[in-house]
Formats: sequence, C-alpha cells, structure tokens
Amino acid sequence: MYAIPTAFVSAMFVVFGLYVLISQGVTRLSAPFLLMCAATFAWQGVWTLLFQTDNPQIAGLLVRVGYLFILFLPTTFYHFVTEVTSQRRERPFLLTSYGICLVLAALLPGNEVIAGYRHYFFGYYPIAGPLHPLHVLQTVLLAARSGQLLLAARKTAGGKARRRLDLCFASLCLYAFAAIDYAVNYGYPFYPPGVLFIALSLGLLAITIVRYHLIHPYALAATIAHEIATPLATIAMHADEIASVWTHVFKGYRLAVAHGIYDDQEHSGQSERISQLATAIRREVSGTSAMVEMALASFTLDRLDRSGFSAHSVQQCVVSALDRYPFRGDERASVTVLPIDESLCFSGSDTLMIFVLFNLLKNALHAIRVSGDGEIVISAIREQDFCVLRFRDTGPGIAPDVLPHIFDAFFSTKRHGSGAGMGLAFCRRATELLGGSIECSSRRGAHTTFTVRLPAPGSPADRALH
Repeated sequence: MYAIPTAFVSAMFVVFGLYVLISQGVTRLSAPFLLMCAATFAWQGVWTLLFQTDNPQIAGLLVRVGYLFILFLPTTFYHFVTEVTSQRRERPFLLTSYGICLVLAALLPGNEVIAGYRHYFFGYYPIAGPLHPLHVLQTVLLAARSGQLLLAARKTAGGKARRRLDLCFASLCLYAFAAIDYAVNYGYPFYPPGVLFIALSLGLLAITIVRYHLIHPYALAATIAHEIATPLATIAMHADEIASVWTHVFKGYRLAVAHGIYDDQEHSGQSERISQLATAIRREVSGTSAMVEMALASFTLDRLDRSGFSAHSVQQCVVSALDRYPFRGDERASVTVLPIDESLCFSGSDTLMIFVLFNLLKNALHAIRVSGDGEIVISAIREQDFCVLRFRDTGPGIAPDVLPHIFDAFFSTKRHGSGAGMGLAFCRRATELLGGSIECSSRRGAHTTFTVRLPAPGSPADRALH
C-alpha cells in the first residue's frame, strides 16, 4: 500500500509530460518542463518498485537508480524557472548546476552520495553519504534563487502574466516541501511525504499551463503575426503594382478626355481620387504591419533577452519612427524635432524604442485631432547616466483624476473601438525592461509631456541589466 502514492504521482507526471510534448512540442520553455516531468516520473516509478521489493540486492540497485533522477530534479525546476522569467544571464549558473549533478551522478556507484540503504516500516530507503549535504545545499540554493527570480519578474508583470508567475511560485513552494524527504535519508523513520507535495505542485503547474497558457502564448502570437503579415505583404505588393501601372493608365485617360473621346464631367473628382488610392493603401498596410510587429513585441516582452542589448542613437530611433509612422494628410507637419546630439545613445533595443515612439505619436496625434489644433515637439538630452527623451503635445491635456491611471493595462479614455488601452501599458513595460522609466505630466487645456529615461551605455543602470 505504501507504493500506491508513488505509483499514482509517477503516472500523473508521465501523462502530463506526454500531453505537453504532443500539444506544444519541444520549445525553449517546454523542454525543461519535460525534463522535470521525466525525472519525477522515473524517480517515483523507481520508488514504487523499491517500496515493494523484499530483495536487499535489488533494493541496493534501486536506491542508486532512483537517486540518479533526484539529483537532477532541483536543477530542472530551476531551468524551468529561468525560461519562465526569461533570465538568460542565469545560464552560467544553470550549466554549473547541471555539472554538479553530473559529478554527483558519477559518484553514485560508490558510497560518497548514497551510503547504502535502511529498511523502514514502508520499505527500503537510501542512507545519506558524506557528499549528500552538497546535494541538499544545492537544492536549497536553487529553490531560493528560483523564488527570487519569480518574485522579481512578478513586479513588472500584469494580468495573466502575473497570475502565471504567482502559480509558478506556489508550485515551487510546494515542490520545495518535498525536501522533507531528506530527513529520512538521515535516519528519521517516517513515510516520505514529499510525494504529496509533488502531486499538488504538478496540479498547480497543470492549471498554469492549461488555464493560463504558460507554454504556448509566444508561439501562438508568432503564428497569428505571421498569418496577418503574409496577406498584408501581398496587399502592399498589389498596391505598388497599381501605383506603377496607374501612371500610364491615367495619362491615357487624360488624353481621351482632352480629345473628347470620353466625357469626364460626372467623374472628374473620382478620377483624381483614384490616383491617391495606392498611396493610401500602402500607408495603411505599413501602419498595420507596424502595429502587428508591436503587438508581437508586447507578447514577448517577458522573454526579452537583455544579453543582446547594445548602444543605439536616440536621433536615429526618432528618425526611423517618423519615417515608418503612417501619418495621415498633413499630420507630419505638426511634429517638430528639436536638434538631438548625434552622439546621444541609450543602451537597449532600438526596436522597442521605436515602438514606444509609435505609441506616443499615436496618442499625441489623437489628442491634437480631438482639440482641433496643436503641435508635437520631440526633444532629447543627456541627464547624468540617462538619456532623457521628452514628447510634448499641445492637445487638450489629461484630467488630474485620469492621469494616475494612464499606464494601467486596458485603461483608455478613447471611445469604444478607438483603442484597447494597451499602448501606454506597453510603453511602461518596455522602458522598465530596458532599465529606464516613463512619466507623464499634463496641464488640462494646455499640454501633455511624456518623459522617457533610458540608461546610457556603461552607466550603473546599464551594468545592472547585464
């Protein structure tokens, strides 16, 4: 009967591991989860046999085989957490931890890690060897570091992302309680209760993966973006073809009108408008493509790899944003860029910076349209260790009771269908992940100013990200 819980947990882990493998495939995030499932399945499966055997020789073999998988379990969970929190800089520590596991595994045939076994009322169980405390210390350090990473990631997460991290942290705590089993290795005669905590931990991870889409939101976002981007590119190509052909068609049309072959009195306005359609289509496609890219970036912010950060010119980012933004009519004339020092650089991702500028432009232009008049002024300077970019519009301003909520996700003052309330929330998450910040000041009926601060290359804030 003592083997029933271990057999049940072993079956749970193999079933859920196979489910994730079949439904999600092997990805950067699912791979460590599958390793954790495989190690737990094997460990609990071996313990099922160990608790049932009456043969001391078989028991001696099983305690070492089972402990082979136990040695790797804390590291696989730590590996899983580093992928959940997108902490690529933890890789040296992760590889070191796997290396320690391999060394301890190589010593398992001897008595250094496991010094034989002892018979208890529930069956045989391993005895700790002289190097076993090293494995216990490794487990404690990895659990503590995993908890630290999850709590740190939670501070910048919101909505479902925060709930995912909360459940992962709870699962980690339950999994850590399984360390009670180590006491039995040191001679305390009680049935190892770790199996119960592990079962509960898997339950929480199952909820996180299935209910809150822990593993596949990025793949899903990438698929959606690809499916949208392909027809957009096709539309853009057709618009270019129309533009190239229309010049010749329109020239023949004007000749027909001039020679009286065709009467243009009823459709003169429409014929002039047709010549502008290709440009309008191209502008809308460019704008939509940029928004698709930005939406994909917002999905993947939690997996941002800071190791790829480098120095980027603020001036170049501003120029690129203005060149790519789909202005309408004479909107571009309302934007003024004050002289920016060409050497002014920030450390981070130019793509994210351009998307932040896109959102600020979109909001500022909306404010000007609402007020009926106004201008946008963009400036940038260096203040101590930060590049400071200011984005000021002379629109209607923001009410004092609204101002504290503008960076909240899904908060929007625009009419229904004009905005989802995610633009400024994206700006805040992006700037924080870049090691900076964004603030807003506004005077009702006068102006609104957004101030973006990003770390300069080599500054303390920049070094802290690496």
